[in-house]
Amino acid sequence: MKILVDIGHPGHVHLFREPIRCWREHGHQVTIVARDIPVARRLLDAAGLAYSVVSRQRHGGVGQGIELVEHTLRLFPRLLRDRIDVTVSVGGTYTVFAAFLARRPRIVLTDTETARFANRITFPFATAILTPHFYPHDLGKRHVKYTGSHEWCYLHPAYFRPMPEILARYGLGTNEPYSVLRLGAWRAAHDRGVSRHGLEEHLEIVRRLESFGRVLLVPEAELPQRLQSMTIDVRPEDFHQILAHAFCCVTEGATTAMEACLLGTPALYTNSIQPAYIRLLNEQGLLGLLPPGAPMEAAFDRLMVLANNREAHARHCRRVVGDWDDVVTFLVGFIEALVLPEATRGPHE
Repeated sequence: MKILVDIGHPGHVHLFREPIRCWREHGHQVTIVARDIPVARRLLDAAGLAYSVVSRQRHGGVGQGIELVEHTLRLFPRLLRDRIDVTVSVGGTYTVFAAFLARRPRIVLTDTETARFANRITFPFATAILTPHFYPHDLGKRHVKYTGSHEWCYLHPAYFRPMPEILARYGLGTNEPYSVLRLGAWRAAHDRGVSRHGLEEHLEIVRRLESFGRVLLVPEAELPQRLQSMTIDVRPEDFHQILAHAFCCVTEGATTAMEACLLGTPALYTNSIQPAYIRLLNEQGLLGLLPPGAPMEAAFDRLMVLANNREAHARHCRRVVGDWDDVVTFLVGFIEALVLPEATRGPHE
């Protein structure tokens, strides 16, 4: 079977790394294509995964539209030439149109119901839409839910091993408390027009975190001058190790918030966009919320309760995810069961 995996974001490299390994161990051919995103390319290189760039990352509505056309036009002939049997992607917007025209099955993974426009134009062209169990909408007969999350593909204990020795690369000791402050790039389509904490509020967050030890500010994009001196250049492949050993994490990113919870790291989520899984994690007591405009005192009080009871918090996190599926096994098996009968029929009609 020939599988094409389309990487549209650095996080997709983490998600697909283990499924790609399994598919190849099972004798399948896996082709990887990607948008030209430096961090994604660095992660692919670090994982030893060969890939081809099919479009240059652009920003803004017009830029993303141009990139979509570019991606589709370059991907379509490749699907035919390489006789791909199935495409797999997260979100799917940059993949499904080329695969639809080429009459290849289109598997789309998503956990982001807030990406309304992208979902609206993508889902009708998907062969199957795979979502975590907490996805709040019914997407019809092509919708398949599994118990778990995207992040469980790479933070499940079978695939992630804490390596405290990596901390030495960043001048951190294993017994030195530090906090991670993760600020997003805010360039996704569903981020437009959304409020966020301002510079003074971020400086106040830093001030509060500094009372507990060193603050590692890990941004996804360039920051204002007053914050730049606080940043640390973390290798993308090391980020989860840094997060796993942190005293606590404050993040604008929903993915980082979920990752912190799965690693047992107390977290505070500061974005006004709250996907269903963020609300669920909050209800389950796994993280706190600090949307723009909310008072900081109560949010940080809750964060400190979690951080000062780290072992109990980590045990609670493990109980919550204790009955989740091994999402890697689910995804690998789903693709094989869906496509293998077709892949043995010979040339595509």
